[in-house]
Amino acid sequence: MKKRIPLPLGIPAALAVTFLLLPLAGVIAHAPWNTLPSRLASHEVTQALTLSLLVSGWALLIALLLGVPLAWLLARTEFPGKSLVRCLVMLPMVLPPTVAGVTLLQAYGRHGILGPALAHYGITLPFSTAGAVLASAFVAMPFLVISLEGALAGLHPRYEETATSLGAAPLRVFRTITLPMVLPGLIAGAALSWARALGEFGATITFAGNLPGTTQTLPLQVYLLLQDDPEGATAVSLLLLAIATAILISLRGSWLNPQTPTKAGRGRGAGEGPARGVKPYLRPSTGYTTRGTATAANTAAPEGPPRPPGPAPTPHPLRTTVTGAVEATLNAPAGTTIAVVGPNGAGKTTLLRALLGLTTRATAPTLTLGTVDVSAVPPHHRRIAWVPQDGALFPHLNALANTAYGLRAQGTPRAEAHREARQWLDRLGVGALAHHRPGRLSGGQAQRVALARALAARPHLLLLDEPLAALDQSTRTHVRHTLRTHLADFPGVCLLVTHDPVEAVSLASHVLVLENGLTVQYATPTDLTRRPRSPWVARMLGRNAWPGSTTPEGTVLLEDGARLTTAEAAPPATPGLAVVPPEAVSLHTTRPTGSPRNIWQGKVREITAQGGRLRVLVEGTDGAPETVAEITPSAAADLALAEGTPVWTSIKATEATFVPL
Repeated sequence: MKKRIPLPLGIPAALAVTFLLLPLAGVIAHAPWNTLPSRLASHEVTQALTLSLLVSGWALLIALLLGVPLAWLLARTEFPGKSLVRCLVMLPMVLPPTVAGVTLLQAYGRHGILGPALAHYGITLPFSTAGAVLASAFVAMPFLVISLEGALAGLHPRYEETATSLGAAPLRVFRTITLPMVLPGLIAGAALSWARALGEFGATITFAGNLPGTTQTLPLQVYLLLQDDPEGATAVSLLLLAIATAILISLRGSWLNPQTPTKAGRGRGAGEGPARGVKPYLRPSTGYTTRGTATAANTAAPEGPPRPPGPAPTPHPLRTTVTGAVEATLNAPAGTTIAVVGPNGAGKTTLLRALLGLTTRATAPTLTLGTVDVSAVPPHHRRIAWVPQDGALFPHLNALANTAYGLRAQGTPRAEAHREARQWLDRLGVGALAHHRPGRLSGGQAQRVALARALAARPHLLLLDEPLAALDQSTRTHVRHTLRTHLADFPGVCLLVTHDPVEAVSLASHVLVLENGLTVQYATPTDLTRRPRSPWVARMLGRNAWPGSTTPEGTVLLEDGARLTTAEAAPPATPGLAVVPPEAVSLHTTRPTGSPRNIWQGKVREITAQGGRLRVLVEGTDGAPETVAEITPSAAADLALAEGTPVWTSIKATEATFVPL
């Protein structure tokens, strides 16, 4: 249903349209249609049109050569005086054209700032065709800069950063990623800049004069014809009006909302659908060889063709120290997968960006991959591949070209790079989608292509930033299986940022816990599960965790005043964390009797489903802590549990663990 236009807004809007339309209608109504062809074909008009096209073309070239780098700097960098530079860019748009001409005279005229120096080399700009070009470029370049800066600001830097992590130098990133992705904004800005240069009048006549065949462009021809031939002036004005209208219609509003891709890899479908078997693990000559015992995921795949001969890949252990907004030290052997977990804002992504060399908030003063310290190496030479959360597939390249991008950036010939890229796509089960662009891929397919692209770049360190976060549960299971299969064969170290404890436990051999930028715990999943050293970690793993300290009586005094008896003894006054799994918490409607030594009273605050069981959140009373219990639906029905129901919780001492901190 179309929304009706409010009358108080519709009337002035209609008047505005009429105000803008009437002058244009007047030109059309009073145009000498009978003599229009002959007037436009006259020598004076064709000469002025030819000169206008020449001047506007050169002005556009100057705007492109100078304006594109300026737009990139304004959109991508911070430097002193940036606001002043942006003000200078927009100034020619608001200056009266004749004032713009005066400023050009004071800069490049005979007595201007650069005029004498130019005259020394025989260069005279005023009252010349070059002067007309300069005047047109001066007033037209801001249109290009502003349009392109807006397009660059709408392009998320993760595309360029991902290309850098794949080994592309800054100029290659700009040429192969940035420019193609902001092309609509660049075309729109160039068209507007050219149209403005074509219609320039005031700055040209003030700085370059009105010399037929030298500086007399079409707008100046209109000014000259108005004095002796008003109908001729109307005819030439109609020509300029038609050109400007054609440009605006062709752009279709792109100068206001350039269609810059802002995300890739999110397919139209909701998921991958039924899983297809991952194809045999075919390795190129530089690929990875399997080490150790094959996992169930590996043995489930059908046996493929024999692997091509080639040397075993060189292992690349990781040794690094990160300082700044994140403090962490890692010393991991090759083949290790480290899950990086922590609450929002803990510094997980900052850690990855510090290793990549893409942030100033944290740095890695020591970063050794294998035997080489790359801490002082530019990001594109570090051989660290990064897979952002959404994959950041380049939307203007198909899956094959995306996967081959890192190899091409490292100098691999096109045919060889595409052959190896196709092998990686086949291994990850998406070889049939090699010629599909990211917009045609589902979420799971896009993540597999992103992983293939990272592995194909032959990295020494692999960084995965929540690679499964945006996937539905079914697709996540398939991609997790794929990750587990291929990470087992990776000869370097992989850092996997995740909020999912299942991913952390199933994919990683070690877990790094960050809180407030500091390392809280670094342990195997088993140790982390048994002895979490942070309330956040315990809650992530679904455990109850209460800070407290031990007492001389052998109990734990919790922060809220309650006491907990544990099976393990610790020296008095030892601070730590009391950890109890939710399945060890029993619920009762009356005070229990028997062996439990920890009995508290409370009331049910919330009941949620957790798989085939129910998690019951009990709010403690009289200083008792908040407790989570996990029970069966039948037990909940027997107890007639509902929100607000008074209950007793009991915990056996043997089920409570005290973790000293």
